[in-house]
Amino acid sequence: MNNLSTIISLSLLSLFLLFTLTACEPPTISNDVPEIRPVRAQSISFEKVRKTISYAGEVKARYLTPLGFRLAGKLVERKVDVGDEIKAGQLLARIDPTDYRLSVLSSKAEVNAVQADFDKASADLQRYANLLKNNVISRTEFETYQTVYNTTEARLKQAKALLDVDENKANYTDLHAVADGIVTEVLAEEGEVIAQGQPVIRLAQLQEQEIAISIPENRLTELQQATNFEISLWAYPQLKLVGKWREISPNADPVTRTYQVRVTILNSPPEVYLGMTATVSLQQVTAKAVALIPLTALYAQGDKSAVWVVDAKTYQVKLVPVQLGEFYENQVMVLSGLQNGQWVVTAGTHKLYENQTVRLLAPET
Repeated sequence: MNNLSTIISLSLLSLFLLFTLTACEPPTISNDVPEIRPVRAQSISFEKVRKTISYAGEVKARYLTPLGFRLAGKLVERKVDVGDEIKAGQLLARIDPTDYRLSVLSSKAEVNAVQADFDKASADLQRYANLLKNNVISRTEFETYQTVYNTTEARLKQAKALLDVDENKANYTDLHAVADGIVTEVLAEEGEVIAQGQPVIRLAQLQEQEIAISIPENRLTELQQATNFEISLWAYPQLKLVGKWREISPNADPVTRTYQVRVTILNSPPEVYLGMTATVSLQQVTAKAVALIPLTALYAQGDKSAVWVVDAKTYQVKLVPVQLGEFYENQVMVLSGLQNGQWVVTAGTHKLYENQTVRLLAPET
C-alpha cells in the first residue's frame, strides 16, 4: 500500500512540473508580419549639370631669364640681391675689365700703325698714277703699288674690325638688365671666376604672370576646349581673376603622370606676387541631362553598380542597375537606368533586400 501511494505521488508531481514548464514558455511570434526598415531617399531629376573643376597651382613669371656675361672673368662687383626690383638697362654686376681694356689699347695701336701704312700707300699710288699718266713708269711698276695699296687697305679694315670686337668685349664686362623685373636668384658671388655664359642672376619679368597647374590625362580634352578660367588666390580670396591657358606640355611628368599647364592671368593686379598659392577653376555644363546621386546610394551588384528604387505605391524596394558617369565631389552622375521622379535610397542600402518594405525618413535639414 505504501508503494502504491509513492507511485501516485510521483505521478502527480511529474504532471505538476510539466504543466509549470509549459506555462513558462514564451508565446510563438508569427513570421508573417513584414519588417519595415526606415531609410532615407531622394527623388531623381535628370537635367544638365554645371560643374566646377578646380586645380591648385602657383603664380610664376612667364619669362624667367638667367643672365650671364658673354666673357669669362673674375666677378668684382654685384649690385643686386634676391628680391630687388630692377629696371631695364640697370647695371647688375661687373667682371674685371683690365685684360679687355688692354686688348682695346693694343687694337687701337694696331689700327694706328696700319693707318700710317695705308696713308703712305695711298700717297704712293697717287704719285705713281701721275707718273704713269705721263709715261714715266711702266704699267707693271704701277700695278705693284696698286697691289700694295689694296693690301694695306684690307689690313686697315681688318684692324678696325678687331678694334670694334675688343671694344664690344670691354663693354661686355658690365652686366645690364634686359627688362624690368625682379631678381629671384643670385648664382655667383664677388671674387668668383665666371665662365663665359655662366648664369649669374636669374631675372623674372613681371609684365606677364601665369599660374602653373598639373592636369590628369583624362581632363586634357575638356581643358583644351575651355576659353576662360576663374582664378582665386589663397591670400586674397576676394580677388576674382580671369585666365586663359597658354601652354600645355606635350609630355606627361614621368613621376606624377600629369601634364603641366600654364594659365596666363589676363587682369593681374599689383597684389599678385610670385610663388603665391592659386586655384584655377573651370566651369562646364554636361552635354546631356544626368541625375546626381550621393555615393552612399550605390550598391554593388557583381561587377556593376545598382541602386535601390522605392515603389511609390507599395513602398517596397527593388534593385535597379544603372550606368554611371563622372564622379563629382561626393556625388556621381547617373547616365541611364533611372527615370524622373523615382525615389532612390541614399542611406541604409546595405541592410535592404529585394521587395522589402521601407519607411521614408524625413529629409535632413
